[in-house]
Amino acid sequence: MAWGPMAFMQHSTGGFRGMLVFSKEVRGHRATSGLLGLALFGVLISVGSGLTPVVRDASDLGVLPSLGGGFVGGVFVGGAAFASFVNWRRHSGTWAGWRLATGGLIACQSLTVTLVALAAPPPRSTAAFALLLATAVAGLVAVVLPLVGRRRMAHDRDEGCGLALGLGLMASAYLLLQLPMATPTPRPVLVVMAVLVLTHVAAVALVLREARLPARMELLLVLSVGVVAAGLASTALTPAAGGWDAVVHAARAGVGAAWLAMAWSSVRATIEQDRQRARAASEEVPSTSREHRERMHELRSTIAGLVSGSAMLDNPDVPTETRQRLLESVRRELDRMDRLLSGKNGEATALDLDAALEPILELQRLKGRDIEVHGSGDVVLARYDALAEVLNILVDNASTHGGVDHSRVDVVRHDDTVDILVSDEGTGIPEDQRAHIFEWGRHGADSPGEGIGLHLAQRLVAEDGGSLRLAEHRGPGSSFVITLPAVRPPLDDVDLAVERALEVSHARSF
Repeated sequence: MAWGPMAFMQHSTGGFRGMLVFSKEVRGHRATSGLLGLALFGVLISVGSGLTPVVRDASDLGVLPSLGGGFVGGVFVGGAAFASFVNWRRHSGTWAGWRLATGGLIACQSLTVTLVALAAPPPRSTAAFALLLATAVAGLVAVVLPLVGRRRMAHDRDEGCGLALGLGLMASAYLLLQLPMATPTPRPVLVVMAVLVLTHVAAVALVLREARLPARMELLLVLSVGVVAAGLASTALTPAAGGWDAVVHAARAGVGAAWLAMAWSSVRATIEQDRQRARAASEEVPSTSREHRERMHELRSTIAGLVSGSAMLDNPDVPTETRQRLLESVRRELDRMDRLLSGKNGEATALDLDAALEPILELQRLKGRDIEVHGSGDVVLARYDALAEVLNILVDNASTHGGVDHSRVDVVRHDDTVDILVSDEGTGIPEDQRAHIFEWGRHGADSPGEGIGLHLAQRLVAEDGGSLRLAEHRGPGSSFVITLPAVRPPLDDVDLAVERALEVSHARSF
């Protein structure tokens, strides 16, 4: 392609405008996500700063359970569970399902430990400590064991797995705030906390080992582990933590808001992808339906020829020579039908018009059509199946729409092309419809057709490098012109010598 100054400027301007639109959409999306994150940060800060109602227990608790913290923890548990379920549905296999449910398993571990701790507040018995530890260890095994399985994990992990894991970690950060603690913290509870932190560290380390996650998500996972560990440390040290507790609350709120904003962005992106797929499917259905209808049109044409040929073969009065030609025509049409059904269109090759027109028009004559052929002996570049379908469409249209069973086929040779004129003396085509007859679905009000044939015929000829047009026709009826590339026959030795002599003589005359 030649690039002039104006073309280059137009191309550059169009590309620059496209980049501006894309950049504007990206900035708008990021701005919306940022505003949402700030709003969520404000909500989460209010939850952890004593602005939410607190349930006071008669027990000697260093940290009192917060209704707001419990609600936020439930939100993160639901998000982790939902994301894990979506990941499980997108991938098959038992181990793959467990690996992709890591975030949900971590949330389940923290929820179970919290419920057990709330059911047995301090002072706790040895059995209560043992149950807490057993619950934490069971969660550790359920999370880590699938991740260290023999199957590699890289092929079944995506951003959805990292999102579920991050939401699960934040569920732990808020749920474990609800642990009723005695002061000072008993050693068995410290062991339970250590098991919980070990679960989080191991899960994140194993996921990041082979992960294909964005850098921002990897960083956020590491920060989430640190926030959960800091929160547990703050809980164990209360009330001596002082200002450290406020720092932990702020960090927890910031990381939690980032995960919620990322989840919202992911849901929005998924919805947009679904819309695009639905839009693409809706655009593809008409195209597929059109292709099927064109294929059925070709099949009906082929079947009609086969029916006529078979009926003639059943007639005992048909001469032997005619019967042999019928058998060859029927066999040729069966082969064409087989290629049509299998989608083997082939490529355009050198086609002898004498050898091609005879069997094609013979089948039309079997349908009761009278066809004259004038001029031939030419070779064109075309596909036999395509040429047969185009001629069948034109001759059938003359009978179906023009009301005549007589057609004329004239072959005219030009320098590089060959014209095949198919004419009839039927009712013709109204002047107001002539400009639209090749459009898909266009047909006359009284026409029994679907408006497929001429559109299909024009496309088939164009695929072979030719054209199909409606010719100016005086008098009744209509005339169509099929133009195909001509193939120059190879010269024999005598013709080649004569041509070379003529070239030499022509050169000397100058």
